[in-house]
Amino acid sequence: MIAHLLGTLEQIEPQYVVLDVNNVGYKVTVPSAVLSRLPGLGEKVKLFTVQIVREDDISLYGFLNKEERSLFMLLLSVSGIGPKIALALISGFPLDRLVAAIAQADVALLSTISGVGRKTAERLVVELKEKISKAYAIRSSEFSTGIKGEATLVNDSISALISLGYSPKEARLTVSNLEVDKLGSVEEIIRSALRRLA
Repeated sequence: MIAHLLGTLEQIEPQYVVLDVNNVGYKVTVPSAVLSRLPGLGEKVKLFTVQIVREDDISLYGFLNKEERSLFMLLLSVSGIGPKIALALISGFPLDRLVAAIAQADVALLSTISGVGRKTAERLVVELKEKISKAYAIRSSEFSTGIKGEATLVNDSISALISLGYSPKEARLTVSNLEVDKLGSVEEIIRSALRRLA
């Protein structure tokens, strides 16, 4: 198993890169989220890799950090999810947003990714919700801790902000500065929160 590669970036293509490691060129498939953060050609880069061996193919998949690689491997553990869909999911959302979408069972958001239908999104949630929540310490019941206001309103509002792409910390801080009970509904809280975040 090749766990990581450190080498010179020799070639960048829409779906893969070629990394020169001691005069050996490794073709590494990467998500578009990684492509956009790579240094220029001729620069050194370290990729954390997953090697997948099949009867007719040996492929390397690369990521810029261990968290992305871990999430990729978790996604692959779901029945019916192969490398292509796992890469599409990681490319489709920032890491924290994808993690939050799974932890919050946001099937609608997950279904917006090409190749991920509603059934696949539901399977992702069912098989990964607990694992993701433990691995990334996301417990929606704890969102409201220390924030004034009705707990359900606070939890739902923070969850909604996370699903819109804000970090749990950012979402909690924003909601904690609002008068939740006066606003009275998740929709009003979100509107007020978005005004503050703009």
